Amino acid sequence: MTQWATNGQIPVAYQVKGSGIPMVLLHGYLESKEIWKEFTPALILDSQVFTIDLPGHGQTPPTGDISTMDLMGEAVLAVLDHHGIDRAVMVGHSMGGYAALSILEHHPERMLGLVLLHSHPFPDSMEVVKKRKREIEIVAKGYQHLLVANNIPNMFAGETLELFTRELKKTQRIAGRTTPEGIIAAIRGLMSRPDRSRVLADSPVPCLNIIGKQDKYIDFEQVSLKTVLPAGSERLILEYAGHMGFFEEKIEVYKGLMDFIRQF
Repeated sequence: MTQWATNGQIPVAYQVKGSGIPMVLLHGYLESKEIWKEFTPALILDSQVFTIDLPGHGQTPPTGDISTMDLMGEAVLAVLDHHGIDRAVMVGHSMGGYAALSILEHHPERMLGLVLLHSHPFPDSMEVVKKRKREIEIVAKGYQHLLVANNIPNMFAGETLELFTRELKKTQRIAGRTTPEGIIAAIRGLMSRPDRSRVLADSPVPCLNIIGKQDKYIDFEQVSLKTVLPAGSERLILEYAGHMGFFEEKIEVYKGLMDFIRQF
């Protein structure tokens, strides 16, 4: 059942299930809390799992013309405050990882640990910025369906895409329900995010960095070489996953998460 917290004047939609160590699952760009539906049942056996619609996605409206990663982080903390939770393990998929890194920078005391799932601490390259600006133009002209049709299949590893037809269609349905205003505000927020590589390297809490060798959006070699993790951290490499490891290598991601949270 969807519940609501308030971040200033913005209502934030979320769900919470289970009991135990608080764990927050933060979805990526063009996704929503619904993306985690098949992944949460195993997690709630040991954790109190929050799934949150970040601003401009799902049922949570955008925060204006730009949904910065800082504003997304504040929406997450509003949900935890609503439940009186001081600290949680933050699991961020792609854009959700960027929001979690904002929390790490500004409110590290609210974290037990950080999981970057197909995410990284670096700002957009010039090439990516150009691509995002083109996406804004496409959405502004009313061609959002082209964005969904082109982007979502590339989130999966090409060699195994046919094995995840149901998951692909689900992700496309979620993306297709994202409003144009929400998409454009999120893109602007993605383009404006700062370099947080030093924030991650100096983190007072450990990080689990999960990366896919077949990821078409994050260069495996560059990210694995450039990302400096804090003390006590681990890296989980998914051999056959693209950008959607919690679908493509679900068991491996689940085991990695469970091993990580047992230290808290």
